[in-house]
Amino acid sequence: MIENLPGSFNSVAQLSPLLTRLPELGLHLDIGHANLLVEENTADQMITAFGHRLRHVHLHDNKVGAADLHMPLGTGTVDVARHLRALRRSGYDSTITLEVFSPDRHHLAYSRDVLKRLWVES
Repeated sequence: MIENLPGSFNSVAQLSPLLTRLPELGLHLDIGHANLLVEENTADQMITAFGHRLRHVHLHDNKVGAADLHMPLGTGTVDVARHLRALRRSGYDSTITLEVFSPDRHHLAYSRDVLKRLWVES
């Protein structure tokens, strides 16, 4: 798998050469990363282009820019509900890892509950 990373591998145009040349390579989509160092979150475009190649998803929030903050869902600018709808439309129904980096485990539990609710609603 290849994970999208801010800067060099964070758009369809940047990932296409690798994924085209290596058809067995899966995509590890990090929706939080797709919100960094870009004008607009690139997750939906990557899901549309490579949804059939998705193998794993990371989910966390941030505030755009360059800081990979790994905040609880709903505390930054990532439109989590929109990206979950795109995942559902693509047929993705596998693991989503919450990457909420906080010493307070309540932040992770809260994000888990948000993810469950939004997944059902999408």
